[in-house]
Amino acid sequence: MVFNLFNTELWSAVGLSLLCGLLSALLSIPWGIFWGWIFARKDFTGKIILQTLIYLPLVLPPVLTGYVLLMLLGRNAIVGKWLFDIFHLSFVLNWKGALLASVVVGSPFMVEAMRQSFKNIDERLEMVARGLGADSWKAFATITMPLARNGLIGGFFLVFARSIGEFGATIIIAGNIPNKTQTIPLAIFSSILNGEESRLWPLVLFAVIFSYAGLALNNFYHRQAEKGHRD
Repeated sequence: MVFNLFNTELWSAVGLSLLCGLLSALLSIPWGIFWGWIFARKDFTGKIILQTLIYLPLVLPPVLTGYVLLMLLGRNAIVGKWLFDIFHLSFVLNWKGALLASVVVGSPFMVEAMRQSFKNIDERLEMVARGLGADSWKAFATITMPLARNGLIGGFFLVFARSIGEFGATIIIAGNIPNKTQTIPLAIFSSILNGEESRLWPLVLFAVIFSYAGLALNNFYHRQAEKGHRD
């Protein structure tokens, strides 16, 4: 078996997967902080319904998630047509669609990581900060977020790992176009179909390495967060 490490399609898939993984993790941060804090600190009518809706991409078939995105953001869809006419922005059959798919399926992990982090922070520390003159935003920035940093970092790597493995939603909205929208999972799929073992096994190796690294780092920072709360 000969590994072809000079295949441009292979490196294009690796590069796009890394790009989508890093960007989706970064883009998930404000979404995760906002909803994580809401779900950890607020009680309101319909909370369970809203929380279930936010977490729904975790359990929906990924191809269905991709189909919903396609129906919303396709060139002839209302939202998709508006985005293209006003901003010349399209998510269909390009790398931005792969990124969007990664954000949608990965962001619930960030929300849950931040929810757990905020829930485990002693609110009395924030009350003390406000009692010393800090407003709510300053207390959040100087007390809450530093205490939640390990959960945030762990969530970042978990979203990254989920993005590396994303397949179903990506292939529906972005397609499987070599050197354009083909990520590692899509390249693995194509290599299996075409019997291209020289390209398959390097892709499998990259997928395992990136996914394992993301999960390992998430577990490390999750344990650091638990240790910090116990201390």
